[in-house]
Amino acid sequence: MYPSINVKEFALGEYVEIDIPESDNKPLFAFDKAYIRTGKSNLKISNTHLRELIKRYQNPDFDRQTSNIKITDVVVNEKWLLSLNEKYFKIDEHDLNNILIKLEVLHENVLTNTGFLCFATNISPIPNASIKLARFKGDTVDVFIDMKSTTCNIIEAVNESLNFVSRSISMKVEIGKQAQRIEKWEYPIEALREGLINAIVHRDYTDAGNIQVRIFDDRIEIWSPGLLPRELDLARLETECRSIPRNKKIAELFYKLGLIENWGTGITRMISNCINNGNPRPVFEEKAGAFVVKFLPSYNDGKLEAANGTLNGILNGTLNGTLNGTLSIIQQKVFEVVRLQPNIKAKELSIILNIPLDTLNKQLRVLISNQLIVRRGSKKTGGYFVV
Repeated sequence: MYPSINVKEFALGEYVEIDIPESDNKPLFAFDKAYIRTGKSNLKISNTHLRELIKRYQNPDFDRQTSNIKITDVVVNEKWLLSLNEKYFKIDEHDLNNILIKLEVLHENVLTNTGFLCFATNISPIPNASIKLARFKGDTVDVFIDMKSTTCNIIEAVNESLNFVSRSISMKVEIGKQAQRIEKWEYPIEALREGLINAIVHRDYTDAGNIQVRIFDDRIEIWSPGLLPRELDLARLETECRSIPRNKKIAELFYKLGLIENWGTGITRMISNCINNGNPRPVFEEKAGAFVVKFLPSYNDGKLEAANGTLNGILNGTLNGTLNGTLSIIQQKVFEVVRLQPNIKAKELSIILNIPLDTLNKQLRVLISNQLIVRRGSKKTGGYFVV
């Protein structure tokens, strides 16, 4: 590694800037010892961690490794694959093996892990690749109401999983303009699809765990084995769109199938779909070695108070009851949404609460004058916060 050293001017003096790029050859050694960068510290790597790093960087990516499963030992739905090729891949072939070869997922009659996971009828030989789904009673994992584990390939698992989720959540019918029927789900299906596909494409397949979809009375959680790439900051996912696929070959096939795009905008689409459906923003977390997306129910489904406590309780507990009863119903709703979604924008509030923007701005001014909320940040990125 060769650092870049530059002398720069600052105020009345000069300083030396040393820029050291991240190395592609890991782990790194200094004075015959291996180190890893954690936050602002350089930590010596343990022997166990060192062996894991060497193994990881010596081997090709999981999705490009051969599966040791011959194409003759696997059932592939030929009609289904040919239809995918005709509609999406556009390979000038009608032979199943030749299509797989040109997709670079079949070598000398042996499927790669991507080929097996994407096109085999049953992927049970790789048990951690199945998706586990469960509907729980209440807000804990203590009591199961329903459960399922997928065994189909990861492409077909998207719709199979969404079918299970759709059976486990509520949907209501609204009559819109010109008396048309509008179906509105408790959770936006497109946001759930995006979260599920994101988990399938970006999970760590060397982790023995499974993708889990946990459906509770007050939320849905999608658990994806593996943490975010180090280049991505959990706190900035909403504003920094960057695509860093862990499984490049799987991502390539899902892109060709129109299931993902390669601009890293999946997170922002999840957020937009939730807001447009009247749901809070999804919550993104890292827990127990997994990336977790938490979806909350629509504000209009009557579950907000049960899940988060009533506004009167908040006012009584945190404001000594001095403002209890002084706010209109609309102002109470606005306050509650701001409390649950710090830095929320006026336009988002208008969509979520189905209130005209002019009317909403009047309610915001009342809450600000009562010193209940405040607006912080720039005009473009700022939003409202509870005081």
